[in-house]
Amino acid sequence: MKKKVLIVEDDMALFNMYSVELKIKGFDVLNVSDGLQAMSKAKDYAPDIILLDIMLPGMNGLNILTELKGDSQTVDIPVIMLTNYGSEDNVKKALENGAADYIMKYKILPSELSDKIEVVLGTSNDSDVRIAV
Repeated sequence: MKKKVLIVEDDMALFNMYSVELKIKGFDVLNVSDGLQAMSKAKDYAPDIILLDIMLPGMNGLNILTELKGDSQTVDIPVIMLTNYGSEDNVKKALENGAADYIMKYKILPSELSDKIEVVLGTSNDSDVRIAV
């Protein structure tokens, strides 16, 4: 069965770039471009992992992360913050609130992202995948 990835990203060019690579790697991918829709999609789609931007229309990603981790239906879904906002406060808040990782978009290639997802999901044979944040 394909692993499901929910990408919460309002930049369709970035979504398409990540989506192509993830689909090649065998993932089923769904995009939500509005922060307000993220929770309902997470519950309906039941993804294996969520890639979550911070700056989104409707609701920011850090608030979405807090809601995801506070809901019994979504609490166990790993969330990787995938953003260009790398302030120390944002990184700290995200990791303290349950993010599995915090990745800067401009520092990662789509192929590295798919490798990182496999590591977080425990489906990778390479335990030495390192991504710069």
